[in-house]
Amino acid sequence: MSDEFDREAEREKLREKYERDQQKREASERMSELLLQGATMTNRHCPECQSPVFTYEGTAFCPTCQREVTEDGELASEAEPSGAANRQGRRRPEHRRGRGRRRRRDG
Repeated sequence: MSDEFDREAEREKLREKYERDQQKREASERMSELLLQGATMTNRHCPECQSPVFTYEGTAFCPTCQREVTEDGELASEAEPSGAANRQGRRRPEHRRGRGRRRRRDG
């Protein structure tokens, strides 16, 4: 009985690790897509989740939290989650799911 319990406990650990790893893979995919769309990764990190902060058309934001990050490294207020980009009629790039890999055309 103890052996069966140990196997189930190990399976649960593996499920949890897979879920954590899946979240990391999705975050990396979002960041890669932002770079392809012209956003720039900065050397600053989000105060909430520690993801790298990106800039696009003058607006700094966290791709994980989807919140603007101010110059002093704080999250923008809840009242204006879309920040300066929308006030000026600009939009930051968005991650597009399900697009697959882009094919390169030769010739």
